[in-house]
Amino acid sequence: MSTPPVATRTDERGIRHYDVALPADLVDMLRRTVAARGDHPAFVTPVGTTTWAEVGAETDGLARRMRAAGVGEGDRVAVLAGNGLPFTVAVLATWAAGGIVVPLNHRLTPADLGALLADSGADLLLVGADLAGAAAEAAATVTDRSIRSTVADAEGNFLAGEAAADLPASTPGAAAPAAIMYTSGTTGRPKGVVISHGNALQNAVTCTTVIGRRPDDVELVMVPQFNITGLCSQTVPVVLLGATAYLLDGFEAGRALDAARDHGCTSTVGAPTMWWRMLERAAERDDEALGGFRLSLFGGAPMPTALLQRMREAMPQATLGNGFGMTETCSMITYVGGEDAVRMPHSVGRPLPLTELRLRRPGTDEDAGPDEIGEIVVRGGQVALGYWTADGIAPLTDEDGWVATGDAAVLEDGFVVLRDRLKDVIKRGGESVFSFEVENVLHQHSGVLDAAVVGVPDEQYGERVVAHVVAKPGHDLTPDEVRAFCREHLAHFKVPAVVEIRDELPRNPGGKVVKAELRDA
Repeated sequence: MSTPPVATRTDERGIRHYDVALPADLVDMLRRTVAARGDHPAFVTPVGTTTWAEVGAETDGLARRMRAAGVGEGDRVAVLAGNGLPFTVAVLATWAAGGIVVPLNHRLTPADLGALLADSGADLLLVGADLAGAAAEAAATVTDRSIRSTVADAEGNFLAGEAAADLPASTPGAAAPAAIMYTSGTTGRPKGVVISHGNALQNAVTCTTVIGRRPDDVELVMVPQFNITGLCSQTVPVVLLGATAYLLDGFEAGRALDAARDHGCTSTVGAPTMWWRMLERAAERDDEALGGFRLSLFGGAPMPTALLQRMREAMPQATLGNGFGMTETCSMITYVGGEDAVRMPHSVGRPLPLTELRLRRPGTDEDAGPDEIGEIVVRGGQVALGYWTADGIAPLTDEDGWVATGDAAVLEDGFVVLRDRLKDVIKRGGESVFSFEVENVLHQHSGVLDAAVVGVPDEQYGERVVAHVVAKPGHDLTPDEVRAFCREHLAHFKVPAVVEIRDELPRNPGGKVVKAELRDA
């Protein structure tokens, strides 16, 4: 089974939710964990280990200082910091104070950060000690109001030594907004997706009960915590379980392996390139650090079959799993794990128990037929409240709760097989070429580390297929070699007309390939 049976119920709109006992909201979640798991290690960093009782005390202390600083119910608090305890406590304290957290991508330019500060309406900005300069520049670009920016002290505390006030008399509730998570903006201006406390709790059930995380797990968080995966599919589930997390500030394969070995990490999530780099580094230094993982999850890009086999050989005891989702669905929509993940490496899995999924003919409300490619539309208790605007929260679903993902896919025995982002489908001489399919083939080449495929204008065919490829270290790839490999695995009209060998692919600060830049090139 890809997803274990978990009971669900439907609300008055017919939308599914997990039918399990849950905390009232994310504030209640932390308080329950502190009461039940107070002495258990909560978060580990190079600085040391913090117990759940200590996390609870630090969270309440900062929340009281935030209340005295003027943070009230529904106020936005922006957080600009790398992975670590200061970031984590800032998020938890914002919720305890009744506010809405705005996690900011610290890889953005000050101008881009300023645009998100202006859009969110945040009046308080909590800043990691190493990001003070960028924060000051960003805050200075906001002209319609004054933003208070406070930098963490040497111990990582925010608003240290300032006055404290009472916490709210009640916690926010499941329906209240918890976070504004900004999309990566690959197709334009980033959108602020409003995640509710209930959305985050529903997704946390997926990440624990469905996928199989346990209270005795040690989660290696090596993706950014400002990202929907790092925050909602790793940090929040760890708090719900009262488990332990090692917070890695900045991915580097050797450091990730050291953390896994030295701290007994048992579960993690990584992009395919992260897994490849860890496997390569482990082989270089004859390191068995990966042997302790029992849940090794991936997503965000096609998983080459050869890489999946290497993972299985390096971690024979681990459950391998692939998840698919988006910010607008508070992370996960589908999941495939265990033998199914190995048997169906080209699939992102079956819909989760709380996910209703349709494939719709683009531009219509008609369901796609059997074996027909359609746009994924979904609904469920994890779908976000809407998009943040100056006039309030704008719906992102239709009146029945369905959200269009913009992803084209087919179903194979109930498993979702992605074909492409609809905007990336290449129209060549009346044929549709799905860049995702070509990229999947390119990733199977033993010398390819990374690949992206785009369509560019062509007088004869309308568009032609162009592949941009990054070679693995030590491999001397040629365009002819890559095209010959593609001819073995693809129909002739899908074979790239041009192959560009590059040192790296252009990525935005969120890590996604900027295909517009490749098209321009």
